[in-house]
Amino acid sequence: RTDMTDFPVPAYHLVPLRRYFLGSIQFSSGCPYQCEFCDIPGLYGRNPRLKSPEQVCRELDRMLECGLSGSVYFVDDNFIGNRKAALELIPHLIAWQKRNGYALQFACEATLNIAKRPEILTLMREAYFCTVFCGIETPDPAALEAMKKSHNMMVPIFEAVETLNAHGL
Repeated sequence: RTDMTDFPVPAYHLVPLRRYFLGSIQFSSGCPYQCEFCDIPGLYGRNPRLKSPEQVCRELDRMLECGLSGSVYFVDDNFIGNRKAALELIPHLIAWQKRNGYALQFACEATLNIAKRPEILTLMREAYFCTVFCGIETPDPAALEAMKKSHNMMVPIFEAVETLNAHGL
């Protein structure tokens, strides 16, 4: 597996970004969970590999230079797969947004247990994250246990969704 800090800035100049509704960026690859239905840990590992915050900001700069407007989706398998790294990245995103007049909205995927981390949610909103996709496969605890997705039971589903919504997500 290639170290993500070795990844170059994508050749955004070769793509007519002005014609795209949504840009995409990847901060991490892999997920610490082993949900029964998911192949991500097997393919990319359980210890997420990471780009540096500086790399992410350079990629955002390049997307903006190449005409992207609107939104950028963090295509990470689980944006909070490494919570410490996410907490290190988000202040860089806030600073980037301030430098660029909040030019882009952000979106990502994360496990529902993100609702237990209000400090992350508060920072995400300050960085202008507007959408978080959380997989809610079922509200049935027995089914969640069977599919090894017990982390979705850390906070009751409705409470978790209300927490996300209360943070503007």
